[in-house]
Amino acid sequence: MNEKSFAGLKVLDLTRYLPGGYATQVFADLGAEVIKVEEMAKGDFCRGDEPKINNVSYYFAALCRNKKSVTLNLKSEDGLNIFKKLARESDIIIENYRPGVTKRLGIDYAQIKKINPRIIYCSLSAFGQDDPMSLKAIHDVNLQALSGYLSLNGGKLSPLHLADVATATSAAQGIAIALYHRERTGAGQSVDIPMFDSLVWWLSLLTSRYHFQGNQISAETIEYPALCYNIYETRDKGLLSFGMVEDKFWKIFCDSTGMQDLIPKQFLRRHEDPEAWERMDQLVASKTQAEWMDWLKDKDICITPVKKMGDAIKDIVASNTGIMEYVEYPIVGKILQTKLPYRLSEIPISLQSAAHPPALGQDTREILEQLGFDKKEIDLFVKQGAVGVS
Repeated sequence: MNEKSFAGLKVLDLTRYLPGGYATQVFADLGAEVIKVEEMAKGDFCRGDEPKINNVSYYFAALCRNKKSVTLNLKSEDGLNIFKKLARESDIIIENYRPGVTKRLGIDYAQIKKINPRIIYCSLSAFGQDDPMSLKAIHDVNLQALSGYLSLNGGKLSPLHLADVATATSAAQGIAIALYHRERTGAGQSVDIPMFDSLVWWLSLLTSRYHFQGNQISAETIEYPALCYNIYETRDKGLLSFGMVEDKFWKIFCDSTGMQDLIPKQFLRRHEDPEAWERMDQLVASKTQAEWMDWLKDKDICITPVKKMGDAIKDIVASNTGIMEYVEYPIVGKILQTKLPYRLSEIPISLQSAAHPPALGQDTREILEQLGFDKKEIDLFVKQGAVGVS
């Protein structure tokens, strides 16, 4: 692998689960040294999630390639000193404790800034560091509920943790912005990422629609599903996704199916014209999914099959685009990995050369040696419970 432009950047990742791990995966894959600073006994909680292969969690395998693991007891004097020594030579710290925890531990931004003014210190919390609501127990589904999103989604759980992923995206962007600012000014800074705000940012089209609709919005008043933009069932219980928002595509479809009278009804919702919707339901149900795909071969319109996840994965891997590949790792063997979506002309990103997700405390000795500690000192730290090793 060619040297990447992020080589030499050191990230201390104190987070658990998706938001932090997803954010730091970006920097790890771009060549930064990402060190997971984990708890002594369990480490990152996502290590314990089923399903597992050879005791390695799918969750951890998805988020932690190209990272290192050191286990520290931050409540011990030696563990705290080791962390501060690491922080002194690091570029980024990211944490998702409840507000106040890092201050009690003596590793909050104010303390770290004293020993490393260039540090970029990213904190993830439910509503931000200064909001008392961030002290309450809360999860992704609660944030989706409080944002209003679930009321427009039929109150259904999403297979993907939307608030978590929105937070991870915001965190990676916020850190990148802070890095650019430091490049220009030399100054580090605190990056406060509220999960709720991150999700609300993603909902900006919906909140804007709410205002433009006279301060009201519901599942019946949002833009979709519409006659031209919907999921329809085929004769064999397959599904087709229709996305014909452009007039020309909708007209081609209606002309080709003898449904010209539906052309002006393109964006009507079901409650606005139940009869038109019934006709569309019947039309799509008149053919199997395969028959519709055969019908579509000579047409350039926005209709695709709704693939089962397994079929989609097989097709993506077979496409050889590199976004998803099987990678051989120790312990777990050959597993499926998904690459960053960036296609950068000057920064190579490869799954096949990626380092495997680390065992808990796998890199503790190496990292402490780099900090100047000798074998006897490290053995004493281990014996006293200040650090853990694999």
